[in-house]
Amino acid sequence: MKILIDTYGADDGCKVIVDGAILAKKQKDFTPVFVGNEKEIKENINGRITDYEIIPTDSFISNDEDPVRAIRRKKDASIVLAYEKSKEEGYHGLVSAGSTGALLAGGLFLAGRIEGIKRACLAANIPSINDNICLLMDTGANMDCKAEFLYEFALMGSIYLENTMGIANPSIGLLNVGVEEHKGNKLTKETYALLKESKLNFVGNVESRDLFTGKVNILLADGFDGNIAIKTAEGVLKLMGSQIKSTIYKSTKNKIAGALLKNDLKTMTNKFSSDEVGGAPLLGVKSYVYKAHGNTNELAFSNAILGLMNYIERNTIEKIEGEIK
Repeated sequence: MKILIDTYGADDGCKVIVDGAILAKKQKDFTPVFVGNEKEIKENINGRITDYEIIPTDSFISNDEDPVRAIRRKKDASIVLAYEKSKEEGYHGLVSAGSTGALLAGGLFLAGRIEGIKRACLAANIPSINDNICLLMDTGANMDCKAEFLYEFALMGSIYLENTMGIANPSIGLLNVGVEEHKGNKLTKETYALLKESKLNFVGNVESRDLFTGKVNILLADGFDGNIAIKTAEGVLKLMGSQIKSTIYKSTKNKIAGALLKNDLKTMTNKFSSDEVGGAPLLGVKSYVYKAHGNTNELAFSNAILGLMNYIERNTIEKIEGEIK
């Protein structure tokens, strides 16, 4: 399997991308196809692997650029080259930590939408206290949505979970300001009515305080609210982790207690770490695409690649196309 890897976009640069790919290769055999500065990529590989390809370019699309205009004009940008290469036989999917807007625009204009799907979306797997699988959809691809878009997200998410996670008839909730049916804005009310009449396993509204309780397998939101929810949660978890560490080192007594709880604390923090997920699939386009975090590290990027490979191996796009038809 050949996986196209955009080496631009990560906050810590090309090195973390290359290190993540090498780490992933230790767990599962594949050929990384790096897209970026050839000299920098080779320097970071430093002879550690021999089975790889490079598509050289010094051009990329930054978060400050208009994604649609950049996709159309910058034909040598790393994400554009990756999308074009993914259409060729023998190249199976692509992963990028770069601009979300560019990844979405490339999916729409270069890969193309799945027939019958109006909007693609990012489906982030969020942790839960009861270890239930929960996808938050959307987490940033679509800032403005219609009720029919959220219905499509629910449908694609259900097919994705059934095929990649083996979850039969996934439960679906709608992120809202209250659990009552009449709560919310125009979008949530219209979406509630649409889902209620559908054959999907819709269980009602879910408040953001239940983000990590695993009440549902799919939690629906427009990209604006979903992105705020997940980034707020990541920030709180990071802050709490820092505060726990700071408290442990305040005194000798606390250090002893910390030593006794070390393994349990590590298990807890790993469970709620975004590194364990690594990224999210872009559902709704004809190419297998994974979006890694911009602040990704070696472990997180490795897990994004492994998640993408699982997504590919289950033929999920073909199954979504069949279900939509």
